[in-house]
Amino acid sequence: MSLTKTMPIATILLGLAILACGQKRTEEEFLKLAQKYEAQENFDEAIKTYEEQLDDYPQGQYADEAIERAAFIYYNNIHDFKKAVEYHERLIKDYPDSEFVSRARFMIGFIYANNLENYELAKQYYNEFIELHPQNELIESVKWELEHLGQDVNNQLDDLFGNKKTNDEATK
Repeated sequence: MSLTKTMPIATILLGLAILACGQKRTEEEFLKLAQKYEAQENFDEAIKTYEEQLDDYPQGQYADEAIERAAFIYYNNIHDFKKAVEYHERLIKDYPDSEFVSRARFMIGFIYANNLENYELAKQYYNEFIELHPQNELIESVKWELEHLGQDVNNQLDDLFGNKKTNDEATK
């Protein structure tokens, strides 16, 4: 085959390759890819993919879910509690009507109380939760957290479930 015959074919193939690379993922594709990375415990890639989703679809149908998932990865898997708070705050600020806002507000209070030991901020977020979400299923947990703010949770659970040893048992 001569160069003049193969040149148009090569040009067409190159053009198709460039177009294919330039196609933007749908919001659903980003979400599914990020969830796949989560399932594979590749948390850095999951967060990166959620961020790409948010960059491309900041007002998308799943934007609030992407932020919530990233916040939980930072909390549960990476243990970067400040980043987890940052993402939960971002959810509250950017998506105030999201179904995830009440849980985000609870988690901020919980992280401040139990991980960052900033009891004033924990109290502030818990009180906001009570004021803004009085009928939420987490309300009893918030009240319990406020009642035991700054106390060792293990001791509270022992008291709650009667696991404290009596003086006689402790001396045996």
